[in-house]
Formats: sequence, C-alpha cells, structure tokens
Amino acid sequence: MKKFAAALIACTLSVLMPSVASAQASRDQFVKIATTLLYLQDYYIDTLDYNKLADIAIEAMVASLDPHTTFLSKQQAEDADETMSGEFEGVGIEFAIIKDTLTVQDVINGGPSSKVGLKAGDKILRVDSVQLAGTKFTNTRVRSLLRGPRGSKVDVEVMRRGVPGTRTYTITRDRIPMESVVAAYEAAPGVVYIKLSRFAQTSPKEVVQAMASLGREPAGVILDLRGNGGGLLASGLSITNLFLSKGQVLVYTEGAKSGKHEEYANGRGIYPKGPLVVMVDENSASASEILAGAIQDWDRGTIVGRRTFGKGLVQRELGYTDGSALRITTARYHTPSGRAIQSPYEEGNSEQYYQEHNERYYRGESFSADSISFDESQKFKTLVKGRTVYGGGGIMPDIFVPRDTSYVSGFYTQVAARSLLQDFVNDYMDARRDAMKKKYSSWKTFAADSAVDAVFDEFLEYAKGRGVNPSEEDVNKSSGEIKLAMKALMARSIWDDNAYYQVLNSEDADYKVALEEALALKAR
Repeated sequence: MKKFAAALIACTLSVLMPSVASAQASRDQFVKIATTLLYLQDYYIDTLDYNKLADIAIEAMVASLDPHTTFLSKQQAEDADETMSGEFEGVGIEFAIIKDTLTVQDVINGGPSSKVGLKAGDKILRVDSVQLAGTKFTNTRVRSLLRGPRGSKVDVEVMRRGVPGTRTYTITRDRIPMESVVAAYEAAPGVVYIKLSRFAQTSPKEVVQAMASLGREPAGVILDLRGNGGGLLASGLSITNLFLSKGQVLVYTEGAKSGKHEEYANGRGIYPKGPLVVMVDENSASASEILAGAIQDWDRGTIVGRRTFGKGLVQRELGYTDGSALRITTARYHTPSGRAIQSPYEEGNSEQYYQEHNERYYRGESFSADSISFDESQKFKTLVKGRTVYGGGGIMPDIFVPRDTSYVSGFYTQVAARSLLQDFVNDYMDARRDAMKKKYSSWKTFAADSAVDAVFDEFLEYAKGRGVNPSEEDVNKSSGEIKLAMKALMARSIWDDNAYYQVLNSEDADYKVALEEALALKAR
C-alpha cells in the first residue's frame, strides 16, 4: 500500500505538475492529496474502496467550482457518449411495460427487429434465458438485455395477438440511429417545421434532410429548439452555418487559459437567406442559445418564445483510465455581438444557480416580458439593424409568447407526475392500433373525430382506479389539454412523431405565433 501511495505521489508530480507551471503552491496541494490517501491506507480503522474514495474526492472538488463542471462515472460517460453519437447498438424497437408485460410499441424501419418480422403490439415474454413474463422488471433491465455489440445475437420469445402459441425470433444486433430531428413536416405551403431535440453528431445531416424533404427550396423554415438543452458544439455550429453567409461570426469563446477564438460561417450554408423563425423557451440551452444568439445578432431571423436558460460555458471532457470522465469548463461563449450567454453564478453553489432558474417562473418571467429585468451594462446592438439586445443570462426572444398554464390543476399535475395518460394510452392502443389504422386515413381525420371524448371518460375511470379522484372543477379546467395530449399520443402510436407534434402544435400558442411570423416574413 505504501508503495502504491508513493507511486501515486511521484506520478502526480511528474505528470500533472508541468501543466501548472511548476508552481510551488500547486505542488504542495498535489502532495497533500496523495499524502491523505497514504494516511488513510496506513491508519484508517476499516478496509476502504479506494476507487470510490477517488470519485468522492473529485466530485467534492468540482462541486466547489462553476455549476457545469462535473464528474461522470464510467456508466454516465458511456451514456452521454451514446446520446451524442446519434446511434447505439441493439435490436431497434421502442417498448413499454404494460401491466407487467413488455410490449413492442414501434419497430424502427430497416432495423434488426424489423428485418425478422417483429411488429408493434407484440409481447416479449423472454429474452435469451431470462424470463420476463410474470416477473417484475424495469426499463433499465430491459435495455440491458436487448442492447449489445453489433453482430451479436439475441433470442426473444414473442406472443402476438390473434396468433396461437408463441414464436422465438433470433435478432442480430446492429447500429440503431437515434434521431435528433424528432419531427419535420410542411407547416404551410413551402414552410418547413423542424423539431430538433438535441445537437448530436448526426444532427446537421438530419436538419439538411428535413429542409430538403419538400423536394424544393423551402419558402420558410421554423426551427423548434424548445426543450433542447444543447449537445455537441460542432453540431450546433454546423447547423448555425446553414443559415448564415460566408465570413459572419457564428460564436466566439474566451477563457483565461484558452484566449479568444472565433468561428466563422464558411459560405456553404444551404439557406443563408429566406424566412427563418427559431422557437426557444426557458429550457433551450447551450448550443441552442449559440444558434439563436447568432441568428438574432445578424438579424437573420426572428426568435420566438421565452428567455432561454443561460448556459454559456465551454466544456472539455477529459477521460480517466477507468472510463470515467471530467467535464471541465474552459471558456465562455459569446454571441457575435459580444454578448455573454451564461447566467450569473456563485462558484460552489450550483443549487442556488438552478434554483434561480426555477424561480423565474414565480417571478412571472414566463408570463410577461415586463417581468424580466436586464443589466444595462450588458446592452449590445445587433450587427445589421442595430437593435438593442442584452447579454448576461440567456437569449431574450424578439417576440415573447407567455406560457399558458390555464389548464393546470391538481388533477393535471398528478396525471403528469405519475405518467397516467401515457400508461393508459399504451394499454388502450395495444388492442386497437390495427383497427384504428384502417379506420383513419390520416392524423387529421383522426384528430377531428370527437370519439376521443368517450375515451376521455374511460381515462377518468382509469385514473380513479389508480387512486386519482379529481373534482369536477379540475376536470373542467384540464380536460381540453388532456384530450389534446391523448390524441397526440394515440396519433404517435398509429403513425409517428410527426403526427404527434402536428396534433400538439395545432393548439400550441408558441407554434401559432411562429407560423404566423414565418408567413409574414414569407409575404415580404
């Protein structure tokens, strides 16, 4: 043990010290940390897990810094890499656990499960030798069983409605794309709506494909970044580049150790002119804010919605030998006009930082632009029209749309918190999906059918059976929004995410304003 600790001290000094310019104070602190480990090894009363101790020490150190410098365990690092890579390796299904039964909700076209013939509605009773039917299992457990390296095989025992007995399928796992463009459709003649959920490796290609889906150059683009918390900077810059002209600054970063670095549009953007609307909200962050800030600063398009989160710190991920990683802040993002995107924070107090974001709601910022105060020292001008914009905490939209909470009640809150509606729709559609596909020619005919009102009555009974007994007042207040969400979930089950978002957007105030603005820009 002593040899190990001594080696750790020597390694720390020889490897890390050059990066801190051999400062005596820093050398002393490195020795102090390693010596602490030596003391624990020699004198602590019980046996210690030194890997765990090292993780705890790192977590404590980064907790004293900015709110976005974080330590990732091996599993967290792997999950993050998978999300940003835009793909994973598995069997290619979407599933739900309905009444303790694993039910296939959708099969990804061209994926491994599609190739062997799995269908939506199939019940998976067993995966390899692991029996699922009649047992308690979780989503995490299912994913661990179905995912695996490309080329590996997995046997699944399936029961299909209307078919006697069961059948076992052997599926060869393969790469499964994780699409970041979750919806893309023609919102009005020539106007393309694109819902981007995150900035992953495949996102630029997906956005280009969505814009090309009309078969002609769009007459307008609505890019929906609501709820998009960011992702890969390179992808964010690539997508921003699509809309700007050669030589225009996309963003610049600046840090004490990294200096100032500017990124420019390369002139190969496919839509540098033409009507453009970018939708944002309080949960749009990081790369979403870089894109919105560049579009706003160059007066390239209209930003619609509510003030964004305010995450403008550049991060670099550095790995450890055990697969864990340190995501460390190295610089700050600035929009082309010079605005800092990052909201103010106190080092070592991330709880207050996130609480401050939540308190925007209670201060009325979600409901009135007049409730938002700006630091006059953070006043800037856009680079073409000279409009006043502010930095120091997110991107304020050009057109503010107040948040609608008129439908929120105690009943609605319980339904959302307990996922009652999703569970009900999964169960309801399981037995009716094929029949409803035959009955309705499109999501529009389905959405126009008032039959959902009767289904809502069934849902009320379902909720009561789960211990939720709403008052008549709460039902009246929330029924419209719940019915809309119900139709959207059903439309997704029958068709796809495009249908889901088209149903939701049909009654969405933010979307209506964005579409109106896109049509107004188109008419100019």
